[in-house]
Amino acid sequence: MGVEVEYTKVSNSDEAWEAVKGAITPQMMERFKVKAKIDYKEADKSIKAKGKGFELNIDLLDDKATAGLTLSLLLKPLKGKILEGIEKQLKRVV
Repeated sequence: MGVEVEYTKVSNSDEAWEAVKGAITPQMMERFKVKAKIDYKEADKSIKAKGKGFELNIDLLDDKATAGLTLSLLLKPLKGKILEGIEKQLKRVV
């Protein structure tokens, strides 16, 4: 289960990359009580956030952003809330 957000505020993946890179930060992850190391890969326009029992992958395609989330058993009850927050953040910037 993941989310897909069509671009409405940006016109391509390059603009989306700049917007999302500024929006997906360790501080944003801490709102969900998750400490994650974030790896920004500009070459393939993807963001990987990984922490204890938590893994988020965001890919910026030509016309949309996709996000996938994997959680440990302990964090699974928060999956809907975390995905909703990520989707909201993506919609705000792309």
